[in-house]
Amino acid sequence: MKIASHNGFDFVVSDVFKGEYLNAIIDNLKVKYQNNFDDYNEVYHCNELIHKLQKDPDIKVEYHLMYKDKQCLGIAMISSGKIDSIKFFDQEFFKTNDNDIVLNYFHISPLGRGNGTYWLKEIILPYYQNKEYMYLKSSHPQAFSLYQRLGQEIGSYTTVSDNGDFKRNGKIFRIRV
Repeated sequence: MKIASHNGFDFVVSDVFKGEYLNAIIDNLKVKYQNNFDDYNEVYHCNELIHKLQKDPDIKVEYHLMYKDKQCLGIAMISSGKIDSIKFFDQEFFKTNDNDIVLNYFHISPLGRGNGTYWLKEIILPYYQNKEYMYLKSSHPQAFSLYQRLGQEIGSYTTVSDNGDFKRNGKIFRIRV
């Protein structure tokens, strides 16, 4: 369902997953392999989380998508329901209630960059205006300032890449919706 348009981009939300939704993550993985390689395969890990959440009857997942010319250039997964931070973050970083949501895999293809702040602040957060907090984790330092402006850092973590060759430092954020 289309919920907004801005600067030639369409913003859509769906509760059904399609493989094309992974395009932005795949595009970013290609860039990472060409420039700042580490062996953490975000496409694999996103797909793994999607399948895990689809099997949980207590979790609802909505896929927020950014399109231009019928090409999916962005994804933001929003989960609600009985949220257990261990399920999403592998550690207990916070306690939630039924009025909280979790943002996973907020990715934008290089062709769609420059729209992230607008998309999150003006489209996604207002869409969930009846919720209290949005929680998210990120190991992408270039996104930390956005999340810091919208909310507050509530934790940090270090994880090891898939083959153990690289360490990834990340932060956990809480944003009042």
